Formats: sequence, structure tokens, C-alpha cells
Amino acid sequence: MTTTNIVFLDIPTALPVPFSPNTWKVRLALNYKKLTYVTKWVETTNISSVCKSLGIPPTSTLPDGTPKYTLPALIDNSTSPPALLSDSTPIIEYLERTYPDSDSSRALCAPASRALHALFEYHVAHSITAQLLPVMVMHMHDKKTPQDRIHFRKRTEAAFGKKLEDLELRGKDREAHWKKIEDVFDLLATFMQAGGTAGELFTGSNLSLADCILAGLLLTFRYTSPDEAWIKISTWNDGKWIRYMSALEEWMAVV
Repeated sequence: MTTTNIVFLDIPTALPVPFSPNTWKVRLALNYKKLTYVTKWVETTNISSVCKSLGIPPTSTLPDGTPKYTLPALIDNSTSPPALLSDSTPIIEYLERTYPDSDSSRALCAPASRALHALFEYHVAHSITAQLLPVMVMHMHDKKTPQDRIHFRKRTEAAFGKKLEDLELRGKDREAHWKKIEDVFDLLATFMQAGGTAGELFTGSNLSLADCILAGLLLTFRYTSPDEAWIKISTWNDGKWIRYMSALEEWMAVV
């Protein structure tokens, strides 16, 4: 365990655990690297004000030109001056630079692999994450805190011009949509098998940035939709994703 003075900003939920795939991505990395940290819980409605007050940079710009603040964010008080970071991948890259492992085989994202990891992240974002709303919107809504449910409903309904309930697919359309997502996981399983590494993870038994990306998403499925999404995923690829998550269990602590 490396003693560090890190504050990690995450989003609380109505569950005992968070479920944002992007914040889980960083939490897995922190746990894997055995860095000491504390979690500061910030509801979605308070992200902008809290980040501004702490000096955390925005992650992008809204259409009207105002800064957009998102989580995860991280404050590393172990350095002087403290490092203030936002956005999951830059945070993980910072942790790799600042707290490198003496064993190079344990690197989450070696510099030479960053282009490949960026390609993988793009693929997952467009082929899986972007497809979730029609089958996951109410699962995600119902697991948010009461205050964040109001914010999520207002923001999503404004973006799509319809009620959350009307965004959900039903019946045969819903099953067909799940089949599209299953096909993506079939492809991922095929690629991972082609890697020929021992162990369930992308690079064998050590965590990589690709694992942080995919596992964050799988944790979202598991925690927000245990009675639908996770039941389906558990049966895909001969139980591959159950074994995959079991291999990650030691890095899933929430502190």
C-alpha cells in the first residue's frame, strides 16, 4: 500500500455502492495501484459548484460556451501544489506517471499502448455505452438518489423530447436491442480469447486500462439492473463475464 493523500470525487446512489462506469474506472485503478484515498460524495446536481469551489478543471464546454464539469475528479494532496484532475483517462494516466509500479508488467497503460486503449475506449463508448438508454434508462433512474432522479429526468427528457418511460423499448424491440449488445460482447470475448493470455483479463492476470473501461460498464449493469441486464450478461459466452468479474473482485472495494 502506497500512502497518499488523495481525495476521489464520486457520485452517490440509492445503493450502498456507486454505479457510474467512469468513476468505477478510476476507483479500480486506485485500488489496483494500492493508493490510499478517501471518497468525497457529490450528487450530480452539485458537481459544477463543488468542482468550481475546489478548483477542479472542467472536462468540456456546453453548447452555450459555459464550462461543463463532470465526475470522476481527483485531488492529490500528496504533491505540492496539489494536483487537481478531472476526466477518467487523464486521471489514470496521471496516476501511472506519478506512482509507477516497479514491475513494468503491472502498468495499466504503458505509453506505447495508449493509442490502442483510446481505440478500445472509442469502440466501447459507441458500441455499448451509447446503446444503453433504450434498455437501461429506468434502471439507472430508479437507483439514483432522490435529488439526482429529478435532475436526471429533467435533463434526459429535455434532450430527447419525451418522458423517460417512453424512451424504454419493450417486448420484441427490447429483446432485439439486447441482442445487438450481446453481439458486441461476443466480439470482445473472441478478441480476448485470441490474445492467448493466461487469466480472464485482457493482459492475463494484471489489470489494464481496457479492463477498467469494460469492468466499469459491467459494474453499472450489475448494480443498476441485477434482475435483467446482469442476468442476461451472466449467461453470455459460457459464463465468461462472471469469471471476468470474479478476477476483478479484489479491486472493487469502496472506501
